[in-house]
Amino acid sequence: MLRTRLKMAATLTVVVLALTGFQTSSSGGSGGGKGGSGKSKSKSSKSGGGGGCSSDKKDNDDYEGSGSGSGSGGGSEYTAEPTATATATYGPAVDVRVVDCVKPEQKKRKGKPARKADTTATLRIVDEGLYSTTETYRVTLEFRNGTGGVVDTAKTVVTVEGGQRKDFEVKMTKPRLVDKVRKCVIREAVETGATPTASGTPSPSS
Repeated sequence: MLRTRLKMAATLTVVVLALTGFQTSSSGGSGGGKGGSGKSKSKSSKSGGGGGCSSDKKDNDDYEGSGSGSGSGGGSEYTAEPTATATATYGPAVDVRVVDCVKPEQKKRKGKPARKADTTATLRIVDEGLYSTTETYRVTLEFRNGTGGVVDTAKTVVTVEGGQRKDFEVKMTKPRLVDKVRKCVIREAVETGATPTASGTPSPSS
C-alpha cells in the first residue's frame, strides 16, 4: 500500500512539473511574439515619417509658386512717360525727329529719384541737301495727351547747313500743362528759304 502511494505521488509530481514547464514555455513564446509585434509597430511608425517628408516637398513647391507671383506683381508698378515719335521726312533730303519729349515732375519714390518738370523738347533735323547751301525751316511741334488730343503747340525756326544734322529745343508755350502730355508729335517742318554761297561754304541765311 505504501509503495502504491509513493508511485502515485511520483506520478503527480512529474505531471505537475510537466504542466508547469509547458506553461512557462508558452509564456515565453507569447512574450516573443509580443516583442515581434512591437517591432512591427515601430516599422509602421517609420513609414509614417516618410509620408511627412512628402508633405514638406509639397510645401516647398507652393513657396516657389508664390515667389513667382510676387515677381509678376512687381512689374505692374511701371508708369508710362511721354514718348517721342518716329522720324518725319519733309522734302527729298530733309527729316526731323523728336529726340526727347517733355517730362512732368516726379516725386521721390522707391527705386526712382525725384525729378523736376522738363517743359522743353529736344528735336533733331538732318539735311542731306547740297553742301553749298544753308536752309531754314519753321518747325511746328504738338504736345498731345494719352488720347491724342493736342494739349499745347509750339513753333520755332531752325537753320541747318546742307549735309549736316542739328539738335535744337522747342519750349512749351503752356508749361503748366506738362502733366497732361504723353507724347510729342511733329506737325510740320516748312522750308522758308536757302542761301547759296559764292565760295561753296555754308553760311547762315538772313
